[in-house]
Amino acid sequence: MPPRTALAARTARLLQQSEAYVCPSCLFTNRIKHQNPHSRLRPHATKTRPIESSQQRVLSPKQHRRRRTYASLASTTAINAPTSVPPHLHPLYQSLLHLESTASSYIDLSRLQLALRSLESSDPVIRIAFLGLGVNGDRAARRLVRVLLADALSDGVEEWEEELLNDDRSGSVLIRYGETVKDVGVVGGGGGGRDGRVRELRVPSPLLRRAGVEVLVTGLNSSHAARGENQDGIEDSVLVPALTIPGAGGRVGFVRYPVHKAVIVSEGVSGAVELGRLPRGLADGRMISSALSLPLRRGDGVAKRDEEGGVVDVGLAEHALALFRENRANGAVFSREWQESRVGNVSTWMSENAKVDEKADGLKPAVKDLVEALLERTEATVEAAESAAQSRHASRTMPDAKRTALREAIATWARDAHHDLQTNLASAFLGPAWRRTTWWRLFWRIDEVSISAADVLRRGWLVEAEQNLAFLSGRLLEAGVATENQLRGISQPINSSETSTQTDAPAEESQTLLDPRTEKEMSDYDAVQQGILKDGRPETVAELMQLPPLLSKIREETGLNALFNPPWPQTVNLAREQILHELVPALHAKAQRLMLASLSTIGGSSALGVWLWVASGGVALYESGAIAALGFVWALRILQKKYGREREVFAGEIREDARRVLADVESRLVGIVERGGRVEMRMEDAQERQAARKVVQAVRQTL
Repeated sequence: MPPRTALAARTARLLQQSEAYVCPSCLFTNRIKHQNPHSRLRPHATKTRPIESSQQRVLSPKQHRRRRTYASLASTTAINAPTSVPPHLHPLYQSLLHLESTASSYIDLSRLQLALRSLESSDPVIRIAFLGLGVNGDRAARRLVRVLLADALSDGVEEWEEELLNDDRSGSVLIRYGETVKDVGVVGGGGGGRDGRVRELRVPSPLLRRAGVEVLVTGLNSSHAARGENQDGIEDSVLVPALTIPGAGGRVGFVRYPVHKAVIVSEGVSGAVELGRLPRGLADGRMISSALSLPLRRGDGVAKRDEEGGVVDVGLAEHALALFRENRANGAVFSREWQESRVGNVSTWMSENAKVDEKADGLKPAVKDLVEALLERTEATVEAAESAAQSRHASRTMPDAKRTALREAIATWARDAHHDLQTNLASAFLGPAWRRTTWWRLFWRIDEVSISAADVLRRGWLVEAEQNLAFLSGRLLEAGVATENQLRGISQPINSSETSTQTDAPAEESQTLLDPRTEKEMSDYDAVQQGILKDGRPETVAELMQLPPLLSKIREETGLNALFNPPWPQTVNLAREQILHELVPALHAKAQRLMLASLSTIGGSSALGVWLWVASGGVALYESGAIAALGFVWALRILQKKYGREREVFAGEIREDARRVLADVESRLVGIVERGGRVEMRMEDAQERQAARKVVQAVRQTL
């Protein structure tokens, strides 16, 4: 065991003036009274403020008086301490600050603050937690810490040892190097009740001074392993234990208190069972170690063979310590039992992690391991977020096989629709309805041109294609690639070949079958039907009475039923009604004009023949008849030629319109299948993850 601390070194430490900083993660303070067996002390009034500095004053060498007004739980790892980063650690410090600002969503900020605070000094204090696991784990952890920190050269059991072991309060204990002080409790509560709050002990331990560590003794909740949490979650609860702090109204709260290293302590067979429930590889000795307190001697006093490295015999170490304190002549027995107890392995592990590694640019192994663990956890968190985003994207996105099947269904519909156009429309043009519009029947069937043309359109213009389109829309709705409103949005009237092929054209630029006023009236009516009432009031009787005239007006102007709003595209129906209200009336008007022109020609030639016959006195009968016959034949020929051309143009236009409608619907359906059923990942999140990866790589290069 190391020699006892000299009294001169203690006195010099007491004369130093230092600033005390309160750690926000602790949020509690202590009032302490100094006790020194080598000097006479006169206590003074102590005044406590939220943040007070420790002040020591030597009044006179003869008086041997000293006053200490305040002490806190702040240490060199307090996160609000003044920044004094050594020059060789400044690049790493700045890199971690950049990591905090860039990847704050993917990093444990409490452990990052601990790493930053550890870089603000060339010799930072390493914080090690001893976590009691199981029923007797807390007691075993206190016993193990006591034998590790005890001074074997002291005369008997020191006061802090008794206080650590015999304390009946079920709370955490923070042990730092310093003069032995008497803890008078947390501010506002100095009693010995079971308040569960963190207490501080100043211990003149050679191990704490030599290794530069501070020890946190607390318990570990074993329910994490029982709930089946993953290794990362249990590792977080070990390296960032939750401590209780006093709150307003007598209540207590919890704060996260990060540590550099942790030792999980358990005792007995039940402790071994609890330790076995933890994930394999958790206590690998790098950041987390384990210590199972079991007897390592048989009943005959012979030591057992080597067990696993995590097994210690705390009782044997306590026996060796008591023997050496009782009589220094028991040094050989003390050394043998100390080695057999294997408690020295834990002490060596603590000291090795607190040494400054010159090869690692002046970093202590514990600080370097903390930074590397932070980077590994950040990378794992970023990758987990990326995998989760991709999983959500894949689960909400329609499979490619189903998308391919829908594309094939659309292609089949388009092929059948073109076949329907070729066969049914050709049959309609060869039917009796279209034959009634021949030129020689115009003289007594001129009013039936529009009726016959409309009958041809309603019977043979994409009738089967419209029905199959409704079935295809049902498949798209079932697949989830489109909604009813999206399918209704496909219904755009045909304006021209340029506008019909533009699937993304704005609705304002497309031609509609209704005039703007009627369109506005129907929009208002739809808003009322959907519950979007104007001015927040219900419909009046006058508004309800306006509906039948409005519907009649729409049907008269467009032939559409405004109340019919099926969940499939109405492109074919709208295009047919557009032809009925534009091309058919135009054909009828041209037929009437040609008929009137023919009758005018016939009438003029007949009048000329009659005038010639009258003028010749009945002599030029043949000449008059020839003129009248010539005019009659000429008029019929012009009527036949021009009207036949108009019929051919009409047939060609409706065929071309049908092709444009099919191409337009097919392109829009394919676009819906390609774009629908996809969930786009947020670019902001992807960019944030990429930036976090770059910063982690930059920190690794700096480290």
